[in-house]
Amino acid sequence: MTLNVEHLHIEYPERLLFEDLNLLVEPGTLIGIQTAVLDGATSLLKGIAGMLNNIDGRVNLFDSNVLTMSDDARAKQIGFVYEEHGLISLYNVFQNIALPLEFHTDLSPAKTRALIDETFADLQLSSSLLEAQPQDLNDVQTRMVNLARALVIEPKLLLIDELEGGMPDEKIDETMALLNHKKSQTDMIIMMTSSNEHVLREADRVLKIDNYQLIEINF
Repeated sequence: MTLNVEHLHIEYPERLLFEDLNLLVEPGTLIGIQTAVLDGATSLLKGIAGMLNNIDGRVNLFDSNVLTMSDDARAKQIGFVYEEHGLISLYNVFQNIALPLEFHTDLSPAKTRALIDETFADLQLSSSLLEAQPQDLNDVQTRMVNLARALVIEPKLLLIDELEGGMPDEKIDETMALLNHKKSQTDMIIMMTSSNEHVLREADRVLKIDNYQLIEINF
């Protein structure tokens, strides 16, 4: 019951990012990936999520290869929090968060609402935001709504690309405490890219990208 990345190779026409990368992550682990400019960390998360075409190797999540899963199977097991906006401007916040539940579960509207309310409460977000439009949110609210949308599906693997942008340190610490609680309660595996020490010091393991590989560092 692990995440096992085997012989991962990610390459673009103009640049090699990762070559023969291997990584084993136990359930209930939070991995921090220390980032630098243009180091390929976002591509790594997208590759592990099965979102890239220019990739070879295996990404075994609880004995199933993510790279050969159907889109529906991936969506039920993997939550992804994008660094960029990531929300659909035509929908309000509630509709954005409900999308993965509507497409990939058979939950009733009442159960969907209850699950979203519970997720918002866990994240200490005001329920009044549910009726807001994405363009009316500030940067911190946008990132937290993106996190809520990824968590509401109760994924086995949560991938977060630079969650902390614009967040004060107090909010970062609060969010990291919540994520550590979640993974300890559910065996969820969390991988986060970050250059922020408030994020990295809360991780169980910290890795950095070096010479097309991931190396473990003390932090």
